[in-house]
Amino acid sequence: MRLLRYFASALLCSALLTTALSAMAGAGTITGSVVQAGAQDTVTGRVTDAATGAPLAGVIVRVSGADISTATDAQGNYSLVVPTDAVLVFAFIGHRAVHTNVAGRGTIDVALTAVVAELEEVIVTGYTTQRRADITGAVASVNMDAVDKQTSASVLQALEGNVAGVTVDESGSPGSRSTVRIRGASSFQNNDPLYIVDGTPVQGTFFNWLNPNDIQSIQVLKDASAASIYGSRANNGVIIVETKKGRAGPPRVSLDVRMGMASPVRGYDDFLITDALEYHEVVKRAHENAGLPVPENIYGNPSSPTVPAYTWPNDGVNQTTNVDESTYSFPNNLIMPGSVGTNWWDAVFSPGRVTDVNMRLSGGGADNTYSVSFNYFDQEGTAAFNRFQRGTIRANTSFDVGRVTIGENVALAFEESHGGAGDPGGFAEGGILGKNILMQPVVPVYDIAGNFAAGKAVGLGNQSNPLKEAWANKDDIFRGTSIVGNVFGSLRLGEGLSVRSSLGFNMFQSLFTGFTPIEPELSEPSFSNGINESYSRFWEWTWSNTLNYAKAFDRHTFAVLLGQEATELQSRGIDGAMNNLLTTDIDSRYLQDAIGDPETKNVNSGGG
Repeated sequence: MRLLRYFASALLCSALLTTALSAMAGAGTITGSVVQAGAQDTVTGRVTDAATGAPLAGVIVRVSGADISTATDAQGNYSLVVPTDAVLVFAFIGHRAVHTNVAGRGTIDVALTAVVAELEEVIVTGYTTQRRADITGAVASVNMDAVDKQTSASVLQALEGNVAGVTVDESGSPGSRSTVRIRGASSFQNNDPLYIVDGTPVQGTFFNWLNPNDIQSIQVLKDASAASIYGSRANNGVIIVETKKGRAGPPRVSLDVRMGMASPVRGYDDFLITDALEYHEVVKRAHENAGLPVPENIYGNPSSPTVPAYTWPNDGVNQTTNVDESTYSFPNNLIMPGSVGTNWWDAVFSPGRVTDVNMRLSGGGADNTYSVSFNYFDQEGTAAFNRFQRGTIRANTSFDVGRVTIGENVALAFEESHGGAGDPGGFAEGGILGKNILMQPVVPVYDIAGNFAAGKAVGLGNQSNPLKEAWANKDDIFRGTSIVGNVFGSLRLGEGLSVRSSLGFNMFQSLFTGFTPIEPELSEPSFSNGINESYSRFWEWTWSNTLNYAKAFDRHTFAVLLGQEATELQSRGIDGAMNNLLTTDIDSRYLQDAIGDPETKNVNSGGG
């Protein structure tokens, strides 16, 4: 990571910083009047077209982050009961969406601005380019203006909401996998689309090596007729990415520095009970409705419950009111105080810093073009102990020698991530988000000695601390190195006739190291720690040769594409694990008999 830090420092020293702080903004005119705020307010208003002033019918008005929505009537009017601190979103096809805070206003009128979408006349499909008017299959172009306004680790996140029929799912952890589905799931096996970057097929959906700022265009081939030229690999659709190329002219240097904060808004504390006694009331009613006795070991007498002085130790029957704290010892004799109400969302999540630095040098002459770019990206996750960093270098060049054109598109990327919510476990009981829901508010974050606490007593759910889960992953490190690109040459044989050959390559290697701590704070405690490590290597080459002929006759065109392609890929990996470590020093975490219990060591390898 010294290379990344040096690279970031060199760029930032010469940067003209512009700060892009996260904020909710929309394009349109908003007016309103303030009324006395309550827990919930009724908001009314009228939605019109900003250019004509005409009312807009069918505009969706919804509360951001909640399942509350309505639509405007024929006169553009709407009425909606919303929380006082809600954020309203006004969305209508062909118009820019508007976000606005209610802030106690009873009337909110909005004027939406129309958007005129201009599609490129010529787009990349298959192994060639076509006029959009000539395409019969379903092909969608991504609005790159919208992509340029976003700051994200993966360009795949920009597809969400920009292409009809395409959905993108991600865990929210920086550098996590983005799951893209075109027309939904089509099989019980792999449903990922085929990705083509500058003509080179790319495996996998961890697109973090590709700098979004380097992308010129994205085409999505959605149906069989459009994607069939790629064969069975295109069963789930094709996403074609073309990166920025140089243009003839004097050298141009650009530097773009974005710095901001990613804020976790509308968290789980919006709907979870964070008051311990309120939670006891739910437990009490649940037992009474089921005809069962109400437990007294945590809150005492159900008729007059109190927050316990300690949640542990506890005999499972009586409320603990007095403990000799001098007897505390870790990990065998823990003492956990009671909490009047732990907000587990605030305990785990907080704003995270984002830095995105891009520098580009481009230009060219009558017979050559070049584009060289550098990127450093650093994002702290909104979850604790989570961070992703990336450094990339890309070079795209092209040279004309008579009828021959030669060139290359090559990208070198280094990435590193620490911690993370997990994928897909981050949304289940085993991840920090699931545990955030299941932990009770009476459980404290820490015990009396500052070690992590949890639901150790009977009735507290045997859940582990979500902040402890995030902390346990803080030294889980993933490092990856990618080299992706191609070299190409083309020969113009005559009017409308050309031949092209391209050799693409995709090489990737990664290293992961993980750590599992002891968990004595659980009701089913674990006193065995462990480490795990994995290394993988993947490489693929693709050699394609095409002969292209195109001829125009008055209003008609005639085109023939004849092609051949060969590809080979290999992968290999090794992983191992060992438990009962003699030392937890991060510098000593190797799979060696002297470090832990040799009988627990397990090593495997595989490939294809």
